[in-house]
Amino acid sequence: MIDRVRLPLLAVIALIAALCPLFVHAQNATSAPLTERTVLTLHWLNPLGEATSLELKQAQIDALPPHSISLQLPQALGIEGFHSWHGVSVQDLLKLTDSNGQNLRIQALNGYYTVMPRSDIEHYNPVLANYRDGNKLSIRDKGPFMLIYPFQQYNELNQQLYMNRSVWQINEIHIE
Repeated sequence: MIDRVRLPLLAVIALIAALCPLFVHAQNATSAPLTERTVLTLHWLNPLGEATSLELKQAQIDALPPHSISLQLPQALGIEGFHSWHGVSVQDLLKLTDSNGQNLRIQALNGYYTVMPRSDIEHYNPVLANYRDGNKLSIRDKGPFMLIYPFQQYNELNQQLYMNRSVWQINEIHIE
C-alpha cells in the first residue's frame, strides 16, 4: 500500500515524466540550424481577401537575387563609418507574394514598427540587409535584417522620416 508520503512524490515524478518530452522538443526547436529556422515572415491579404503568411528560412533568403549597397549611414542611425551592406531587394521580396498592398509595416523583434509606402520601394529600392562588410548581422549587430535606404544617392532621404523607416532587427513585414 502506498503511504501518504510516497503518493505526492509519485505524483511529482509522473508530472516530470509527462513534461520531459516538451522540454526536449523546445530545446530541439531553438537549436535548429539557421537554415531551418524562420528568419523573416511576410504577411498579406491574397486577392480573395484571405490572410496569408510566408515564413522564410535563411536558405530561401539566400536563393533570392543578391543586392548590395555601400555607404555611410546618417549619424542618427548610430553606425559610424563606411560599410558594405548585402541582402535582398525589398522589390524581390514583394514578388514572393500576390499582394497589391500599398504600404509595408516593417516590424522589429522588440515590436517597434514603421510604415513604408510602396512608392519608396519603387523609387529608392532599399536593401533588406543581413550582412555588413561580409559578416552576418547578429541580433546584437542590429540583425537579423536592417532596412538600408540609399541615403547618399538621394539627398531627399537625409531627413528624419527616412531615418525612422530604417528599421533594424526586422523579423516581420506586413503588406497592407
